[in-house]
Amino acid sequence: MAVKKNVLKIDKEVQDSLARLEVDMVGVARVADLPDARMKKAIESLLPGAKSMVVVGMEIWPEFLDLTSPEMTAGGFNMNDIYQQHNGYIQGKLSKAVYDIAKASRKAGFKALPLTGQGPAVDRRSLHAIISYKHAAEAAGLGRIGMSSLLITEKCGPRQRLAICLTEAVLEPTPMLKDHVCRYCNVCVVKCPAKALERPKAGDAYAINKFACREYVEAAGGCSECMRVCPVASPRYNR
Repeated sequence: MAVKKNVLKIDKEVQDSLARLEVDMVGVARVADLPDARMKKAIESLLPGAKSMVVVGMEIWPEFLDLTSPEMTAGGFNMNDIYQQHNGYIQGKLSKAVYDIAKASRKAGFKALPLTGQGPAVDRRSLHAIISYKHAAEAAGLGRIGMSSLLITEKCGPRQRLAICLTEAVLEPTPMLKDHVCRYCNVCVVKCPAKALERPKAGDAYAINKFACREYVEAAGGCSECMRVCPVASPRYNR
């Protein structure tokens, strides 16, 4: 019993560390409770014995998104560069946050693996991530996947970046949202310059041609149009 009591105390220390993170959102999913068998398997391959998955997020400011353009410009200023600098700042803050969780876990005697704000490892043949950050965030109760294939949250709409920390510590899970946050208004589908989005079939959250999306982004030097035009939690629509 003494060992069990000590373990519970250590879990609380890691749990308390989450409140000190300088991020906009934090969610926790218990690995054993994940409905996605593929995600469970991936987590097991990355950190055998992981009990909890902590997902953190930070808002992408609309001021920077409003500067972006989905079109390649010949000469002149590429305003997408300013947006990418903002993204770099957010990635750094998210990476620090998941490393802070990992440090708290390791100090408490638990193994941990931070997966940084730069994004997951991706199989370039299929464009499948070893762990989908947005699906992890959905499992951790931060939001739901919308028509744009992005995570949609009540606070920021689709405008956030994410990072993950896997840990052996047992943490309090965040309830998964029951209702969709996406309005299914179709604006992201209509505005997609790559024509990579379609209205999803009944029962599906989204329909995207990932290869068409990637090809357009690479050719244009960047595109965030589906994120920029989404009305959910957008100051563009709430002025």
